[in-house]
Amino acid sequence: MIEATVTKPPLKSKAMPATLEPAEEAVASAAPVALAEKASPVHWSYGDPIRVLGTIAVVIGHVCDMAVFNKETAGGDWWVCNYVDAATRWAVPVYIMLSGALLLAPERNEPPLVFYRKRLARLGIAIAFWSAFFIWFATSWTGWSTPEQAVRDLLLGKPYAHLHFIFRIMGLYLFTQMFRVFLKNADRRLVVLTVLVTLGLGSLNSLMDGLTGTELSAFLRFAPFVGYYFTGYLLRDRKLSKREVTGCWMLALACVAILAGGTGLLVQYFGLKGYPSPGMLLYDFLSPVRVAFGVASWLLLTHYFDEGWQATMLGRFVSQWLAPATMGIYLVHPFFRDVLHMKGYEATHPNVWLGIPMISLMVYVPSAIFAIVVMRIPVVKKIVV
Repeated sequence: MIEATVTKPPLKSKAMPATLEPAEEAVASAAPVALAEKASPVHWSYGDPIRVLGTIAVVIGHVCDMAVFNKETAGGDWWVCNYVDAATRWAVPVYIMLSGALLLAPERNEPPLVFYRKRLARLGIAIAFWSAFFIWFATSWTGWSTPEQAVRDLLLGKPYAHLHFIFRIMGLYLFTQMFRVFLKNADRRLVVLTVLVTLGLGSLNSLMDGLTGTELSAFLRFAPFVGYYFTGYLLRDRKLSKREVTGCWMLALACVAILAGGTGLLVQYFGLKGYPSPGMLLYDFLSPVRVAFGVASWLLLTHYFDEGWQATMLGRFVSQWLAPATMGIYLVHPFFRDVLHMKGYEATHPNVWLGIPMISLMVYVPSAIFAIVVMRIPVVKKIVV
């Protein structure tokens, strides 16, 4: 990515616009900062490391999931995997914030048809291909699903567990043009109120889903994530004082402890079941604890990854190789995880302290190689956006 130096004008008390979305778009489409239509583009330096660290966190969390959701996992191993899993639960909320930081800038004035055509080209093929692939994988290879269950999961917007993210992003894309009009005419106080209301309602809905065992269909699965989307826009350029950094760290660590410890207690009382269920109520994407964890993590990540880090060799490697491949890694990694699982390689093998990092590497590395290679093949590259 290439940085641009910009001068930020006063905004008449409106929220400042932002940038940041997955992969190549962050370079070519960095949103303008000035209110004028032809302002210089700005590059948010935290975008690449958030994408890369977020994908690593997702892989580690999904590796641990196989032990956390297994009733046969031994007590000590279960608790270790549970705490590591809890520590990765910032990733999806921060991903959504990242997209909001880029796409919600009201100054991005491309016509609606251009916007929707571009997004459909980016995600439409990926959704179709990976939904079909993982439905086949679940019904014909692992045997973990029946055709009837696969159809039901598709209608719920989760043809395979991780693909919920793509359905949510597509729904948020659909309303992005409308959100921009609102943000262009709203002052900062109204934007803050909108964030509080949408996150609050999302958290209440999360709690009710966990208690009642209900969930939204593919068509509305995105709706509870609107709060995260707006939060990324609102906090895209928030700078922290030393005291605030300490506070965010304390909040993040407290959230991990509450997520892991609280989930352990809930599972003991209600039993171990998948989402949505009372036992996993805290792990849901919009539980109050995960909302707090996501916001604290966003503030810390945007604070630490300033412009200076990209001048390093690691920064250049991340921007050139790993950041563009993150969506592809996200899309394919459950295949490698589940193949390893079927062969007996899990987070607890040979023991939990070696198993978690070892299996995570065995999932992440081939996923990254796959994504990087496919991205260089014409036409086929569209499946990894």
